[in-house]
Amino acid sequence: MPKLVHSREGQFLEDISLEEGSWLIGRRPECEIRVDDETVSGKHAKITVVPSAYMEGLLDVHIEDQGSTNGTTVNGKVIKRHMLKHGEVAKVGSHEFALVDEATRGFETTTVILPD
Repeated sequence: MPKLVHSREGQFLEDISLEEGSWLIGRRPECEIRVDDETVSGKHAKITVVPSAYMEGLLDVHIEDQGSTNGTTVNGKVIKRHMLKHGEVAKVGSHEFALVDEATRGFETTTVILPD
């Protein structure tokens, strides 16, 4: 099962286990992942977890900016919507959320065999 590792300024804050569904990240009380930080908008970003369209038994994790003031980045690039892969880091305000998905960890590298 995938999880988000939540940290701020290099300090671990929490592990968030992900299953099918969606979670809002923000400062508002109705957000499932509440972040009390002025660099984070009321409803900053949304995490959505759905069954993979290509790999049976796996889950796809998407992050989508919700029109936040400071934006959302993945690996330093501003995104509107992005499918997170194992090891990628989403930044919401000054908070980081790294995706850890042991089920897809081995998909990170592909060996290319070239003919002689």
